[in-house]
Amino acid sequence: MIKKIIQHPNYETLMTGLAIVYVILIIGELLTFTSQSNLIYQMCNTGLWLIFVFDYCANLYYAEDRKVYIKTHILDLIAILPFDQFLGFFRLGRIARLFRLLRIARLFALSSRFWDTIRSLLNTNGLSKILILNLAAVVSSSILLSILEDKPIFDALWWSIVTMTTVGYGDIVPQDWITKIIAIVLMLVGICTFGMVTSAITRFFIDGERESKLDIIMKKLVDQSRMIEELEAKIDNLTQEKK
Repeated sequence: MIKKIIQHPNYETLMTGLAIVYVILIIGELLTFTSQSNLIYQMCNTGLWLIFVFDYCANLYYAEDRKVYIKTHILDLIAILPFDQFLGFFRLGRIARLFRLLRIARLFALSSRFWDTIRSLLNTNGLSKILILNLAAVVSSSILLSILEDKPIFDALWWSIVTMTTVGYGDIVPQDWITKIIAIVLMLVGICTFGMVTSAITRFFIDGERESKLDIIMKKLVDQSRMIEELEAKIDNLTQEKK
């Protein structure tokens, strides 16, 4: 039963989503948006930790080579080390620096779970190049607006993003013809690349769903092949017994 769960095509997607939630939880604690003594935080933290402990132990148990699995999943092991419980048991919770370093270590360890997914998304239809183009356009336009119209860099950055996304709040308006040309270029870049970004993300999810279905089909084929081999072996045994 457990083996079927961890080998399900959607299992890794679920674990990636939980890793993102766990990362957000840790960041919130590090930035003091929430407190470790908060009951809801403790329940979520402990629940997610137990899920990842189960994930690591189950995959380790069913791994073909457990030594290789341990070597290739060191970050997963770091993510489930019970240092929260260790510090609490030995009353070392006041060592804030050590606790913070351990939380950051867990943060990086969990990030590794969805880094492959992010990298795959960025490689879909050249999405990374599109985002780099957008970033370059926003940064250069912000710098030019800040210099030409003596605007604070944050306000210039806000204007560039709003203009590229064609939202156009109108709180900051270019005054001369040079910045108006920059605004036109930004809007054209935003209009042209927005559709490309949307199509890349759509294709990523469609391809992921297609791969999940293919994995299910391949697993069924493997199971059927195994059943056929077992039937053939039984037929051979019966044939030999009759002889």
